[in-house]
Amino acid sequence: MSRSGKSPKKLFVMMNRLLAHDDRRTAHYTFLCFSAAPIAGSIASIAVIAGAVGGIIEVCRRIIPVSRDRVMMLLATPLVAYSLTYLLSLVANPYPAWKDALPVLPFLMFPFLYSSWCLSRKETVARATVFGSVVGCYGALVLAAVQFHALGIRAEGGASNPIVFATVTCLTASMALAGSLVARRTWEMAFFFGAYCAGAMAILYSGTRITWVALLLSSLAILWIFRDCWLQSLSRRTVSVLALALAAMALVAAYAAPPRLEALKQDWRQIQELGNYDSSLGRRLVLWRTAIDAIQRAPIIGTGPQSTKPMTWEAMSNAGLRGGYTHFHNGLLTVMVETGVLGAIFLFLVFAFAAGIAVGALRRASTVETRLGATMLVVVVITYLTGGATGILLGHDILDAMLIAFLAAGGYLASGASLLNDAMTVSSEDIGSWNDRPEITLR
Repeated sequence: MSRSGKSPKKLFVMMNRLLAHDDRRTAHYTFLCFSAAPIAGSIASIAVIAGAVGGIIEVCRRIIPVSRDRVMMLLATPLVAYSLTYLLSLVANPYPAWKDALPVLPFLMFPFLYSSWCLSRKETVARATVFGSVVGCYGALVLAAVQFHALGIRAEGGASNPIVFATVTCLTASMALAGSLVARRTWEMAFFFGAYCAGAMAILYSGTRITWVALLLSSLAILWIFRDCWLQSLSRRTVSVLALALAAMALVAAYAAPPRLEALKQDWRQIQELGNYDSSLGRRLVLWRTAIDAIQRAPIIGTGPQSTKPMTWEAMSNAGLRGGYTHFHNGLLTVMVETGVLGAIFLFLVFAFAAGIAVGALRRASTVETRLGATMLVVVVITYLTGGATGILLGHDILDAMLIAFLAAGGYLASGASLLNDAMTVSSEDIGSWNDRPEITLR
């Protein structure tokens, strides 16, 4: 009896320690969220969900209220509406499987994750985000090089899927580039920019062609956002470093890109000349046709998430092909099949509101943290919408977790309201211990 009485007490003490907010714990948690996805895969999704659950516990214990600032409401409202539409479609169609409801649980917990981050200083969140992204990029390159050269496969990092690996690496590489543009010290600029190059090489090794485009678009957007930083710091040394970095990326591209581009040409020839759809492009075309037919049958709330896998297996069988998929290799079509036009509208509003928050923040940007937060929102919009055109948009645990992590942390940094008050403010000892560390110094 005494043992059972002590266990809840120990658990309570442990939860108190885990949920205690100071700069050091926030830095460690944020670092884990943004470094783990390319390297450790689902560890990132576990960390994000744990943070959201921690937020729920904090709210229930009245440590914090649920944030009601404008940013949280703008992002949470369409996310929750999409989740409810998803669940409605699930129960309104035959053979609902409750395991199919799991993918939207992270979206429903978004307000609590956001509120939990609002208990931290923006400077701490920004630093840990950049540094975590940098470490994630270097780790991604190591894993990608081993998988590509030693194992002879498309790099999939710790995500066990080349598309997912490329997507999350694109997010971290973009943040590493942003960090390099706002770092004060020369060695930090080089270290962060090197991480960006490492991430770009890892994406090339993944062979995910659409993510090459996403990284290019994200990089151009970041260079525009921080144009005042890099235009003022151009020098011969900077140009030389850039040239060496571009040469390294070109070398990797020479190995990884031609086979993937040649495969695309061969796929098209097989379809046009032989009517053979047993290829990456051919299977996508079969899936897209099937998805369009399903949308026409149930345009409002869709055929439910439980229908996707059986539908793709049937489509492959009818085309004389083997196998099936959990999605239609097009994010928008998958969402419309599963939740109809209604779900697609709510999901579009999530990205539209995120882009609007970023633009508004950049117009009045006065701090580095604000610009980095806006950058996170811009990057997540570009990466998900571009990558989702021929790959996965939602429905994968790592992608779903990183989506809400970037929306929550980015929204808070860009224009969110802090929940810190005098009782919650971290001690000067904690602040000093973090600021004394030399890892990141932002302008």
